[in-house]
Parts: sequence; C-alpha cells; structure tokens
Amino acid sequence: MKNYSSVFIVISLLFLSLTSKAQYAINVEIESNKDSIMYLGYYYLKNTFALDSAYNKKGKFVFEDKTKTLEPGIYFFSNANGKYCEFIVDKEKKFSLITKENDWVKNMKVKKSKDNELYFEYLRGTSYFGDQANKIAKLKGEIGQEQYNIRVEEIRKSNDSIKENFIKIYPNHLLTKVLNATKSITIPEPETIYNKDNSVDSAAMQNERFNYYVHHYFDNMDFQCDGLLRTPEAVFHKSYNYYWDELMKYQTKDSIFNLAVHWIEKSRGTKNLFKFLVHDITERYLKSPYMGHDEIYIKMINRYYASGDATWMPPSAIDKEVARAKKWENAMLMKQVPDLACPDTNDVLHSLYEIDAKYKILIFWSYDCGHCSTEIPKIYNFYKKNKDVYDVEVMAVNSGTDLKQWKEKIKILKLDWLNVNGLVANYDWHEYFDIESTPVVLILDKDNRIIGKKIPADNIENYIKLYNEGKIKI
Repeated sequence: MKNYSSVFIVISLLFLSLTSKAQYAINVEIESNKDSIMYLGYYYLKNTFALDSAYNKKGKFVFEDKTKTLEPGIYFFSNANGKYCEFIVDKEKKFSLITKENDWVKNMKVKKSKDNELYFEYLRGTSYFGDQANKIAKLKGEIGQEQYNIRVEEIRKSNDSIKENFIKIYPNHLLTKVLNATKSITIPEPETIYNKDNSVDSAAMQNERFNYYVHHYFDNMDFQCDGLLRTPEAVFHKSYNYYWDELMKYQTKDSIFNLAVHWIEKSRGTKNLFKFLVHDITERYLKSPYMGHDEIYIKMINRYYASGDATWMPPSAIDKEVARAKKWENAMLMKQVPDLACPDTNDVLHSLYEIDAKYKILIFWSYDCGHCSTEIPKIYNFYKKNKDVYDVEVMAVNSGTDLKQWKEKIKILKLDWLNVNGLVANYDWHEYFDIESTPVVLILDKDNRIIGKKIPADNIENYIKLYNEGKIKI
C-alpha cells in the first residue's frame, strides 16, 4: 500500500510540474454542457483561427500547451455548432472560466484572471441594457414613437456611460484599447477661410477638415497595443484597410510615405504591431498598381529594412529586398533613362537618345506575351493617331529569343515604329529595370526622363494630353 501511495505522489508531482511549465492553461467548466469537444480560437485581422481543442470531461474542458504562448488579444471557446464565448488574453495566461449552459456570458465566473473578471462584468452590464432595448422595442406600438425614442435614448446614454466609466477607471485594460479603437475621430471646425471677394471658401475649409482627418485617423488606436491585431475585424482591420485603400488613394506619394512613418513610429518597441505595420505597408506599395507608388516601397525598404529595423527577417532576405529597391530606383518618375542602343530588324544600330521627339514611349515586349498581344496594338493605334499631334516617337524593344517570330509578329501587327532587338544591347536592361514580365511601358520626355509608367494602353492618350496641358505635375 505504501508503494502505491509513493507512485501516486510521484505521478501527481509530475503532473503538477508539467502543468506549471505550460505556457498557457485555460480551464473552461460549463455546467450541464453535453458537447463532446470544445475549440479554442482567436481573431487575427479579418480571420478567425482554431488554436487548440479539448474533450469534455464532466463538463470541463482544459486547453493548455507547454510549447506555445498566447499573444494578447480577444480569444473565444466554441462548440462544434458555432456557439462561442469571447474572453480576454493579455498578461494572464492561466485561469479558469466557469459558467452554465443556458447562458455562457451572464453566468460566467472567473478564477485567477482580474482582466476577465472586469471583462465579463462589463459584458453583463451592456447585456442588461441590450435586454432593456429589446423589451422597449416590443412595446413600441403601445407607447408611441415619441416615447419610444426617449426611452431608447435613455438606454443608449446609460450604455455609453458604462463604456466611458470603464475606459476612465481601467485605462490600461485591453478592453479599453478595443473600445477606444472603435471610436470615431472628432474633427474640430477650422477657422473660417475666405476667398478674395470675402466669401467663405467652403472647398478650402472642407480640405482642412479632410487633412485633419487623415492626420488624426488613428488617434484613438493605441499603437503600443499588440492585442489590437487579435481582435474582431471591425475593431482594427476594417478601419485600418479603409485608411490605406480609400483615404490614401488620392494622396501624393510623399504624403503617403510621411503618414506611414508617422503611424509606424507610434508602434516602435512593440513585439508584433511594429512588424505588422512595416511589413504590410511595404507589401501594399510593392504591389500597388498606381503610378509612383513604387517609390513608397523603395523608401520603406531604405528606412526600415536597409537600416536593420526588420529584425524578423534573415539577412539574405533583407539583402534581396534592398537589391530590388535599388533596381526600382532606376525607374522612378523623373529619373533619366540611360541611352539604350540596339539593332533593328535589319541589324542597323539605333539609340534612344538619337530619337528627336517631345515625347518618347519606350516599350519592352515579346511576340509570345499574351498581355502584349492586347496592349501593343492599342499603343500602336495611339501612335498612328497622335504621332504628329503630340510629337511622339516609339522605341519597341524585343525581349523574345526567336528573332524570326519577332519579325513575323511585327509584320502581322504592321508596327512601323522603331523596332529593335533587345537581345543585343549596350547594357542589361532586364537587370537595370528589374523587368520580370512584359509589357513594360515607360513614357519619357525629350530629355529621356520618365514621366509616366504603369499606364494602361487605353489611358496613354489622355495621360499625355493632360501632361502636355500642364495638368499633371510630377
């Protein structure tokens, strides 16, 4: 008997030792629950992910792992049918959530997590006013619209009061960060701006409001809080995407970069948010279809990758990004293209600089490129129509390896502009411009400076027209 007791004690101590070493241990106990399995999940940007699972042991589900930690954020446990209950993970990673099957939130009791005690207390408070609003809605026909509006406004104010009190009393709680993040920015009324005739310049004032908005858009978000990344989409990701996809769409490239730096620097020192912002913004402008946005990518690489800030990337990957950014600098707007010399279909040498025209279109294309087959004829139609109107010439550089097919394609498309064989050139233009696919179309001025790129063939005529009229500034 003594020996069995010793073995039991050793096993118990071993179990306790393993549990104490767990990176997280979340015990969920649900009275009267009959689910066979429960899942532990979390939010990340716009998605939800399953992290762990636990089987039912008399209504108890234990989620623990000694190899993985839990990053701050809003997590949830869920059954196989999609019923779920959210909770907070911040500094406390080992705690118990005890509730009843009929209502997981209202019956929740928490052990060893002050963060979640406060969180569920807040949820129960707001839930009460939600119930009151539902009751009032059912009585709307009896009490009339006016009385209904008064009662609803009273409930709204009471609910808002709970929120504001929580924010005031617990400024460092993750829920406070979440609540603040969903607040809209209050735009102050600017000083009155007048036209020369003393009338109010409404457009200028609206522009002042918009400038304030884009410069203060994230003021209610605590960029020192990594937990914002792991919240429902409406808290961070949706608002974040709207800023870059919509508000920044028509900003200048310098303004976009300066604002990017402004917000990124507010996250400096965080474990995950700084990394996310640097990576996401860099990738956005690496892939952006808008002309000139590649310069934002270049600046991001130089500021945050070449400088050594991107500590999460291996040196070889950083070197690759820096090398690509240096190549892309060669195709920046207003950058002068070095003279390119190649032979034409009759092996007669021609150079870019010998072309005397107000505007030059430099095209890198291939006879077997599907996209080229649709774009090149459109550019040619523009050329024939506007050659003399805008004083335009074209240098079309072949990148295909079969010269016979190249020449046949020229005849089929009737391209009577300057066609040259890019396989024989005075420098490696593939490497210089980092050209990986075709067509690549650069619009140059008479001094061979790039004034347009990433412009679809259908838009080239309008672009040159507006540039020629001085309506496009670079």
